[in-house]
Amino acid sequence: MNVVAKIACVVLACAPGLAAAGGGMQVDAVAHATGLTPSEVQMVVGARTPHPEYFTSFERAQRRMIQVLGQQRFHDLVAGHEIVLDDGQRVALVQR
Repeated sequence: MNVVAKIACVVLACAPGLAAAGGGMQVDAVAHATGLTPSEVQMVVGARTPHPEYFTSFERAQRRMIQVLGQQRFHDLVAGHEIVLDDGQRVALVQR
């Protein structure tokens, strides 16, 4: 296998990990902007069941995100679209 093909294989193998690492920073930015924890943000925009606090805090966290982001930005974020936070930072939370 030539060198270019080997490099391409390594890059492709690492891509999901790099995307996940960047996603963590995006979750942190949304958490900071909304006053929620990163876990609460992930719970509201992603799968709910892996989060033990789901039954007790989902509705409160969702209301808080809508209150801070506004209805349109909240729906855009949940749909996987990029939004601009009040501080100008662009975020998109890609769910897998």
